[in-house]
Amino acid sequence: MNEGLVSKRYAKALYRHAEDLGEETLLYHRMEILEALLRRVPDFKESMHSPMIADADKLALLLGATGKNAEQSYFDFINLVVTNERTEALLMITLSYQELYRRKKNISLVNLVSASKISAPAIARIRSIAENVTKGKVEFSNRIDPAIDGGFIFQINDLRIDASVRGQLDRIARRLARINKSII
Repeated sequence: MNEGLVSKRYAKALYRHAEDLGEETLLYHRMEILEALLRRVPDFKESMHSPMIADADKLALLLGATGKNAEQSYFDFINLVVTNERTEALLMITLSYQELYRRKKNISLVNLVSASKISAPAIARIRSIAENVTKGKVEFSNRIDPAIDGGFIFQINDLRIDASVRGQLDRIARRLARINKSII
């Protein structure tokens, strides 16, 4: 079965279960932690995929890794995933749950990459504009990347605006390559 389909089904069922328990927001934050662990700690991810590690050890690892006082919905979720031998899909399930939660709660992801530091008032204004445009909340992240050589890259959900110098140079290079190809 398709891993994307599996993850969406688990996420949907998990959301309903967490909602019934009034834990959907707490679980959302726990899923953010679990996602970060799966992405940034290769040994953690490998241990979830390993058939050599006992289910009880995987459960203990999943409970201990995301912090104390796990919600009932999280506990039920990891028990189900481990029992059904779906630990290899954990990252996709966490991502699907977060996406579903943001959609249900009208939260947009906003990411701004700039070549240099942007002032706090400017960031506050950008955040406010994004909230007005989406008519909801935003999860805002701002990162400095000197490699873009100037300008910015702004992304809100699936819409991306690349106004960076590096992006403009890349687009010009591709255009010139196409023109050069058609001449030859």
